[in-house]
Amino acid sequence: MSVANKIFTNTVWQVVIRGISILIGVVNLGLITRILGATGFGFYTTIFAFVQMFMILADLGLYLTLLREVSSVDGKEKESRIVNNIFTIRFVSSFVLLALAPIVVQWFPYSAEVKISLVYFLAAFFFQSLTSTLAAVFAKKLAMPKVALVDLINKLAYLGLLGYLFFVGGKLSTVLFANSLTQIFAFIFLYIFLHKYIKLRFAWDFVYWRHVMIQTWPLALTVVLNLVYFKADTLVLSVFASPEEVGIYGAPYRILEVLTTFPHMFMGLILPFFTAAWLKKDFVKLRQVYQNSFDFFVMLTIGMMIFIWLSSTAMMSILAGNEFAGSGPLLNILIIATAAIYFGTLFTYLVVAMSLQKKMIKYFLIAAVVGLVGYFVLIPQFGYWAAAWMTVLVELLIWFFAYLVVKKHVDLKTNMTVVWKSGEAAFAALFIGWLFKDFHPLIMSFVALLSYGILLYFFKAVDKKMIKQLLNKETQC
Repeated sequence: MSVANKIFTNTVWQVVIRGISILIGVVNLGLITRILGATGFGFYTTIFAFVQMFMILADLGLYLTLLREVSSVDGKEKESRIVNNIFTIRFVSSFVLLALAPIVVQWFPYSAEVKISLVYFLAAFFFQSLTSTLAAVFAKKLAMPKVALVDLINKLAYLGLLGYLFFVGGKLSTVLFANSLTQIFAFIFLYIFLHKYIKLRFAWDFVYWRHVMIQTWPLALTVVLNLVYFKADTLVLSVFASPEEVGIYGAPYRILEVLTTFPHMFMGLILPFFTAAWLKKDFVKLRQVYQNSFDFFVMLTIGMMIFIWLSSTAMMSILAGNEFAGSGPLLNILIIATAAIYFGTLFTYLVVAMSLQKKMIKYFLIAAVVGLVGYFVLIPQFGYWAAAWMTVLVELLIWFFAYLVVKKHVDLKTNMTVVWKSGEAAFAALFIGWLFKDFHPLIMSFVALLSYGILLYFFKAVDKKMIKQLLNKETQC
């Protein structure tokens, strides 16, 4: 099998598996909300955001650093040295920071139930952090479907445990413990798969550690600033609003988090090609891969927004329960932030490929300050509405800033043809969907989405040539 065909096959399989995982993740969300209710889910959302804050801090930008480092070398010995040392750094940082979480939470005005239940969640994030770092190896080996498969197994196992808790009666601590248990097994599965490429072990090459930290500190600082604007909304809301309000906001926010796993997955596959084209100063290939990635995200995000805007309230009621019907309008807002994240991810990965992370720091700082000030000023007065709209604003800023950094170093000359054709297809699809307004909102949404996909083809917004260009073997190292 040619490399181009291998890339295509891996991408298709990964998309299929990830798609199934997303659907199962949504079902899991529905079970959690029904087990815990709006108030209990508010506690769950608070704990999730709080512990995730420490996991993000522990990341130190190591996933992208590992992906870039391992993509720049050949030979199993060199790869093993890189992977084992960066894995050890991630292990130590995750252990230390997550161990601090139960101590730091005591300073927050949370209930005793939240503070105690948080402990049950620590193992989930610890092993998830290790798994996410090792995924970079599979990206280099064009074996990301294995990572997707592990994620699918994880979500299926969690589904089984949640189903059991739904029938026997679960509580916050048992739901959190079940998540931790499945994450442990997910890491074990990935560890087994990894042995085909790397024999994982602890490595204490402090000279190389210093090299890694020099390379990664801009990313690490960026991660910290990302933490401020991406998680501060939920944490600030948890302080100023009731647990029920946090739950109402948390349900659509979890859907956002599920949907935003895809652009990182996709760009993880594309990053080595961006890096190779940049290092070779092959700007033709760089622009080609960028343009096709941009077009793909345009078509995908417009389709997502069509579906969500037509069915959000009904969707939240079905997925999370009638208690969460009020989450529908919030989902309509957050899907805009989701679209911004897709394009922001495209440009931030370009920034990484071009080693321009330091250039982004001041912009991430601006976004973090804008977000933090907005959250503290507006959330006490407007509650979750302020949190949602500030999330949109901050993500749009990140997209714009990343674009500016890239634009200063390479003229991408974005072709907007697919944007206009996708827009035309969207308007036509919305009209077709409107014709089914007397049916259930989900039926109307599916009709509109199907019409959108068909119209994209007839308007020639997508064709086989674009796919072949995106996956052309010549874009590789």
